[in-house]
Amino acid sequence: MNKPYINNEQNLPEITLKVIILSVVLAIILAISNAYLALKIGMLTSASIPAAILSMGILRFFRQSNILENNLVQTAASAGEAVAGGIVFTIPALVIIHYWTHFSYWENFFIALSGGILGVLFSIPLRKVLMTEKHLNFPEGTAIAAVLQMGEGRAIGLKHLLLGAGAGAIIELLQTGFKVVANSLQLWFMSTRTIFGFGAGFSATMIGAGYLVGFEVGFSIFVGAVIGWVIAVPVLSSVYSIAHLPGSATDLVMNVFASKIRFIGIGAMLVAGVWTLITLFKPFYQSLKSSFKVFHTSQFSDLRTERDMPIILVLIGSLILLIVTFFLFKTIFPLEEIGLIGNSAFKFLLVCLLVVLVIGFIFSAITSYFSGLVGVTASPGSSVVIAGLLISGLVVHAFMGFGVHTEAVLKAGAAIAIIIGGVLTGIACIANDNIQDLKVGYIVGATPWKQQLMLLLGAVVAAAIIPLIMQLLFSVYGIADVVPRVGMPLSQTLPAPPAAVMAAITNGVFQDDLPWNLILTGGIIMVVIIFINHFLKKYYQGISVLSVAIGIYLPLATTIPLFIGALFALLVKRKIQRSENIKSVSESHPKNQKGLLLACGLVAGSALMDVLLAIPFAIAESPDILQINIPHWHLAAEILGLIMTIGLGVWFYRLVVEEKA
Repeated sequence: MNKPYINNEQNLPEITLKVIILSVVLAIILAISNAYLALKIGMLTSASIPAAILSMGILRFFRQSNILENNLVQTAASAGEAVAGGIVFTIPALVIIHYWTHFSYWENFFIALSGGILGVLFSIPLRKVLMTEKHLNFPEGTAIAAVLQMGEGRAIGLKHLLLGAGAGAIIELLQTGFKVVANSLQLWFMSTRTIFGFGAGFSATMIGAGYLVGFEVGFSIFVGAVIGWVIAVPVLSSVYSIAHLPGSATDLVMNVFASKIRFIGIGAMLVAGVWTLITLFKPFYQSLKSSFKVFHTSQFSDLRTERDMPIILVLIGSLILLIVTFFLFKTIFPLEEIGLIGNSAFKFLLVCLLVVLVIGFIFSAITSYFSGLVGVTASPGSSVVIAGLLISGLVVHAFMGFGVHTEAVLKAGAAIAIIIGGVLTGIACIANDNIQDLKVGYIVGATPWKQQLMLLLGAVVAAAIIPLIMQLLFSVYGIADVVPRVGMPLSQTLPAPPAAVMAAITNGVFQDDLPWNLILTGGIIMVVIIFINHFLKKYYQGISVLSVAIGIYLPLATTIPLFIGALFALLVKRKIQRSENIKSVSESHPKNQKGLLLACGLVAGSALMDVLLAIPFAIAESPDILQINIPHWHLAAEILGLIMTIGLGVWFYRLVVEEKA
């Protein structure tokens, strides 16, 4: 467990004018860049580390600044990325299904605001539970804290942090910018009716995150990957006769993953999430009880570093946001089109609020736990988002009735489900992100309620700017198959992959053609894993159930480098144990600290380069603007990716094990 970096009695300035101004500016910048990335490639970069580095660089120009000010800036700024995901992953689906023709500012502002602020408020009572959970490593949170601590004290370990950051940034530039190094390798072949093979990813970010999460989690993720790809792909390709379809083996496997395995992963994630909530219920209940006890006694903890926002303010804030959400839904829902008027409409709106309150709170707990387990980047929050969309769709469908409806009625119902899903996504995304920020505060000795206040500020700023960016990008590029101008080629549009998936799933719900058999299969697999894990714990420490589910859902380009990074950590620690004849390697061991700093640097450098690359991509309107085109380079790029991965392992070994502590 990480101990606070700053003593409880120290009273360093935290919320200052320069902190507020810098927080707003960085939140806007990161919200803009991540909104573009979400529409272009369907992914977000973890903005906390770049925000921390930028904050330190800027605040050093002031005569007086401290680590707690830096922490608050990155806390607020990273909310821009989280809110971007909350709205951009879902709301463009309304354009894709041709329900909206543009992005209305105020409607999108309040959707983003409701989800963002509720996500912050819902995560407040979770802080005390998750900060001390021994199985949670908080990869980004640990990395950010290391960045802040090294920058504050200019300690000797800064060398390893900077080396890792430089390596991560260069590798990311070569992969994402110049595209001369491959980020994945796929080896698949057909045998009669069955497809066999495997794949791998070459990601410095994921290798660094894997090193930080440790071998138990990394191995569990690998087990899930084996279930999803080594076992499920051959079985599904044979059952559904995939091998007979046109296309290469790799293309067909990617089709199986998108259309089949992801739904198995969704079922697994749902069961694993419920199981996790069951196991967390007791400490979570104790945290809530403690929060209410504090309210009844002194409103605040005696320790500055344990003072959360008072629970009464959390409840009042949640109530106000639910009222705002009620009127938002009442204003933008096409209730009459789906046959709801008067009391039936009022009851439907109350049920929608109940879904936002209950399911949103559950989702914030699940995504917070996932984030602490494998980090923001690797956390499969999209599966939780899909589950929210399914729940929303079924609720709407239940009020509409499951009979035959016109196309216009079905479209209106789908639109309502997407809007509810957008709010739930906002809650899940910001909870997924800000729990890492709260962990940073826990490590560096920040005041929790001040962090939570800055998170609210970041959420409001991001909600105000992102609708403008969405409409701007749509008016320039278009989204998916929807173009803003007649005659504009579809090749120029922004794909918006998550929103396209949301649109497809919502249509599936209302057309009654979801693959429930695959979702159920994933759930059954996870029940079996839970029972196996129960018996394993009698003889061994067991595996992480959630991580197995994550491994099924995530692509190999993510899971394999995570496992490789975890394997690096295991090998390094065992070498240290043998060379120094010790039973275990503690977190405070000098050589272990070097490895952690290198891994933190890899994550930090890669994430920062991702954000920087978003700027020329947006200006040039293409993510290929920096690409170096070399004929027949594909095989060489894959070989370089493999060499890069092996090289990182050798580099870790030499710098951590062989170099003198």
